[in-house]
Amino acid sequence: MLRPAPAPGREAGRALDAGSIAGGAVASAVPLARDLALVALAKAAVSALVLALGFRAVSDDDFARVVLAQAWAHAPRLDPTGTSWLPVPFWLNGALFRVFAPTLEVARAIAFALGVASAALIYISARWITGDRRAALAGTLLAGAFPWSACLGVATVPELPTAALTLFAVASLVTPPAGPAPPAGRALLGALALALATLSRYEPWPVAAVFAAMALLSSARLGQGRAAQATLALAALAALAGPAAWIAWNRVAHGEALHFLARVASYRSALGPGSDGSLLRLFAYPAAMVREEPELFLSPIALALVAWRARRGAAPGAARPFPPLLRAARPYALPGAVAALQIAALSLALVRDGAPTHHPERATLLALLLLALAVGDLLARAFRGASSGARRALGGALLAVLCVGLFFRPHLRREHFNPRTDEVAIGRAAAELTPPSAPLLIEVVDYGHLATLAALGRPWVAHPDRSIDPRDPPVRSSFDDAASLARRAAGLGAAYLVGRVRPPVLDLAGPPLATRGAFGLWAAPSAAGAPEDRAAPEERATPEDRARRPADPAPEAAP
Repeated sequence: MLRPAPAPGREAGRALDAGSIAGGAVASAVPLARDLALVALAKAAVSALVLALGFRAVSDDDFARVVLAQAWAHAPRLDPTGTSWLPVPFWLNGALFRVFAPTLEVARAIAFALGVASAALIYISARWITGDRRAALAGTLLAGAFPWSACLGVATVPELPTAALTLFAVASLVTPPAGPAPPAGRALLGALALALATLSRYEPWPVAAVFAAMALLSSARLGQGRAAQATLALAALAALAGPAAWIAWNRVAHGEALHFLARVASYRSALGPGSDGSLLRLFAYPAAMVREEPELFLSPIALALVAWRARRGAAPGAARPFPPLLRAARPYALPGAVAALQIAALSLALVRDGAPTHHPERATLLALLLLALAVGDLLARAFRGASSGARRALGGALLAVLCVGLFFRPHLRREHFNPRTDEVAIGRAAAELTPPSAPLLIEVVDYGHLATLAALGRPWVAHPDRSIDPRDPPVRSSFDDAASLARRAAGLGAAYLVGRVRPPVLDLAGPPLATRGAFGLWAAPSAAGAPEDRAAPEERATPEDRARRPADPAPEAAP
């Protein structure tokens, strides 16, 4: 978009291309729809495979977001959480919860659908960047399949949709190699996508500033009509609308415009000083990218080495054994520069305790998607245009890259995923065996109780027994002794207890109504005089639950 404007006649001849990669030609809509269907099917297959392999959540944040969206569906409000978390994901999930049901299963179905929709956005972005259908398709298929993209395509967190929206916005300003400069309407679409992204996560905020500056520069170039200039100026404003609105809201609601930054910094500070110095923090994001997706970085190196050897070994005057790829890589320069600026901003925020507290590679997804698009594009071009010998060499090199990645990947990963299987199972059991309005007291061992709340599907009737927020004073769990548990349950009017199967709970409430792994569900002693409360779950209990209830409680179950 920063190239000189095309001549008026040429621009008029392509007027139907405004905002559409189909170019307005009816015939081109058919391959576009076919490609989008292929991309969607491929992403759905990858997502199904990830679920079949047992992946369910990146961290406890996945369940926390579901719980907050369930609470919003029950009682909507403008700011769903009142914390530093941005609102759009909760609005979307909460609205769909109100249409369907506020369950963990619906949340995961929404995540699956958003992953497929994200793949479609990535394909459109690739078409805008490269101007080449086959190259865009190859890059998109790789971008939907590398491990972090695959996992985030089914996780109940907004990282992949946010990165796809951000990529869509950046691509809307790119001039493909064959030209012409993209129409102003496309930039406005990108700005609207970026507004959604900036109200979903904070990583796109630096991109929004860069986008606005580029749109304003484009509006000032020679040869632009007034309508195009006005559209680009509007796009610049729309790109900044999300951050501006959130800052204004924090000023009104909390009395401090940057309250969200102070909240994140206070949380990181409460976790305690990290062992990494400022220099290591500065390079933490690039290091996380290489550590988590080594194959994406080794593949272009292998491609370059094979190309160099093929050209060096070619006889003078013979046909090129390898196609020129440098020119094909040029369209990725502008998006890559924007992604690099984003990572630099995130690195500075990490040094100042204002960045995510875990799995830092999530925040670099825009750069990883761009790298995957470029690698897939260049590999497809290389296999298409190389000699048979060069193709064999490239295939061997890529096989070696995969083997290296498979060998080293388990040793490189610092943080692992936790599906919280037992916590989810007991939450589902509680949803089935307790009346919808019955209050529950939930034992808080760690943040796994969020998985129980998400599976329960009605967090507004559940009461965690304590806070483990590092900013709060430490509190002993009421489940640690029977007397404290009895007082806590009576004070809250809890009808049911959910916690680990341990002597204090067994002494107070007797055998559990249901057990799932180390966790159990009990009728609270305060409900002992209410036959209807105790009989209802007994009537609905499954034979398996009845069989699992111990006649003589064991001294203590494994935590």
